Amino acid sequence: MKTPSRFEASLLWVFLGVVFLYSTAIVVTLSAPRFIDPSWKTPTSYYQVQMYEVSDPNLYISSESAGIKKLEYVHHLKSGETLLAFQETESVKIVAPKELEEYVTAVEAKPLVLTSKLLLLRKPEKKESFDAVAAAEQKRTQLKGDIEHTFLELYDPGVDSAFSLSRTEGLVEDFVDEDFKILETSSNPPSWHRDPGVIFVKNPEEYRIREYGVGKSKTWKYDPRGRAVASVEELTDKALGFRSRKELILRGQEIYAHEGCFYCHTDQTRTLVQDVVANGSEDYPAPPSSANEYIYQKVTFPGTKRNGPDLSRVGVKRPSRDWHKSHFWAPKTASAGSIMPSFRHFFDFDPRGTARSVAGVPNQDFEAIFQYLMTKGTRITPPTQAWWLGKDPVDTLKIIEGKPQVVGAADGR
Repeated sequence: MKTPSRFEASLLWVFLGVVFLYSTAIVVTLSAPRFIDPSWKTPTSYYQVQMYEVSDPNLYISSESAGIKKLEYVHHLKSGETLLAFQETESVKIVAPKELEEYVTAVEAKPLVLTSKLLLLRKPEKKESFDAVAAAEQKRTQLKGDIEHTFLELYDPGVDSAFSLSRTEGLVEDFVDEDFKILETSSNPPSWHRDPGVIFVKNPEEYRIREYGVGKSKTWKYDPRGRAVASVEELTDKALGFRSRKELILRGQEIYAHEGCFYCHTDQTRTLVQDVVANGSEDYPAPPSSANEYIYQKVTFPGTKRNGPDLSRVGVKRPSRDWHKSHFWAPKTASAGSIMPSFRHFFDFDPRGTARSVAGVPNQDFEAIFQYLMTKGTRITPPTQAWWLGKDPVDTLKIIEGKPQVVGAADGR
């Protein structure tokens, strides 16, 4: 019998070693999650959950086109799910039939009344069941002062789903975490209604459109006297072209990968003085990134090189859409000395010259990457809480001031 050569024996050991390492990697990958700190794989806050799971799928953003000054943002309202608030201001007053008066919150009144009943606001109308025009005129005579008041009628549209015009511009939502109460209309409300704070839609007015012709083509615009949008399918079809913020964020994540942004930008605030100060300030250092900030991403891009700045808090540091438009179109114009290439394929050419800026018209690739970047650092805690205060595990301020560090001081021990 032939004895295996030293070469054949070493080859066998290499093969067995590869099999062992590969098998070990599989076992570790499958079993390790059971032993990971639960906080690593759970959301950072209930607000993060509500933004990703409640708000993003139900906020729709239009396409920007030549001549349109700004995008339109539309909430998809669902009976029994979406929380609504109807709150008066010094200049806006609400009239309602007697059975709906409990849903109206007066100026500075507490608690703020929220409801999952699908109600809407409109200009007062005279109906047989309720004369909102007369009610508004009566209320006008009772008000004193020189303020010019706007009157709106609260009414029940009798539908389970509707669309309302949003005034949040796609970055933040109306949110309340104290002095509020929910008037539920469902015996089994969504679990997030029981959170310490909730996202809601304030004073919704139905989103209506009117079609009109431009040459041989047809287009549309928002018109409160137009017709209602029938469904999500109509809102997102080619004619209207809306996309949900959830869809745009996921698309932005793909673009970030395809364009290779992670080659030059990191997405992690490290536990280093230069990081927590750069992403916060000397007075209020930013907290280092934690694993649960990334749980809603399909792919995470922590990165290793910083040819460009870290992006883990860019939603807080650079929230301006106009700034990002200029930066992607011509990086050196927005940021002197930048070595970043331009991304003009995020823009469409405007042959009629009706765009209101020297840059092209942002297309949905731009909107996708912008919405994706705006999730960075903005969803860690609710907007009523400053997420960077009191979270300084490396004692940044003491290092800067040259004071001795105290072990455990940062976390209160």
